[in-house]
Amino acid sequence: MKWMTLAIALTVAVTGSTQEPIRVYLSVDMEGISGIAHSEMTSANGAEYDRGRKLMVGDVVAAIEGARAGGATEFLVNDSHGSMRNLKIEELPTGVRLVSNNSKALGMMEGIDNTFDAVFFIGYHAMEGQPGLMAHTGSGGTIADISVNGRSLSEGGMNARVAGAHGVPVAFATGDEAFAKEIRTLVSGDIETVAVKRHIRRQTAELAHPADAREEIRRGAQRAIERLASFQTTVPTVPSRVTITYKNPDLADIAAILPSVERESHLSVSFESADFVQAYKMIRVLYRNLRN
Repeated sequence: MKWMTLAIALTVAVTGSTQEPIRVYLSVDMEGISGIAHSEMTSANGAEYDRGRKLMVGDVVAAIEGARAGGATEFLVNDSHGSMRNLKIEELPTGVRLVSNNSKALGMMEGIDNTFDAVFFIGYHAMEGQPGLMAHTGSGGTIADISVNGRSLSEGGMNARVAGAHGVPVAFATGDEAFAKEIRTLVSGDIETVAVKRHIRRQTAELAHPADAREEIRRGAQRAIERLASFQTTVPTVPSRVTITYKNPDLADIAAILPSVERESHLSVSFESADFVQAYKMIRVLYRNLRN
């Protein structure tokens, strides 16, 4: 509330208006960033990682610029890829706040609350097992599938429900064509999307020029803010029964040790929660803290 009060005061001082600020939450992954086609650009140990980081911040800045043109006034960016230390605060526009590092109970949605007006997913990818550039769910090396109440969900699908649990709609999403198509099936309502590349093989893509992609991102973000009242929240169904299918049965063995987790099959475990946000935290424990 202090942030909101300060923002209103600044708005009144500068414009003479008492209109409340429009707050945007940006969750930023890397595989779906414009110009990125392979893991050498997304891994901190990759030969082209520095290039990937520059492309990543370019897409984020474009989304912020577009949202500002549409009337948005406050931005929280959550670095949501890998170590979650890819973005540099000094390379973002002034007035933007950044959540950095991966020690986060809510991971890709750390910092979300009911004071935001819209969520943007920037640089996202399709789920494990689907055609798409570097498609995976959670940890690509360990997870075959995550389903909630019998429905397989991507990272974007789960994150949209965390936002929905806080009453905030997903308004805008960017990534490859596969992601742009997939996310529309996993959220409520007609969101704005921009596809910045086309998947050819798992680590091969037909890329739009980053300058062209960023212009599309600016336009999409501006449209999203201009039609903010039309979006619907993606409300999670509760209780939520979560089933996680691993690629290695040893991980299912370990996960099933937890008292709240049941063994479903050779590779799968499940648990139930009356609170989707708590379920999401548990999902993160079961894929982020278990390794082959």
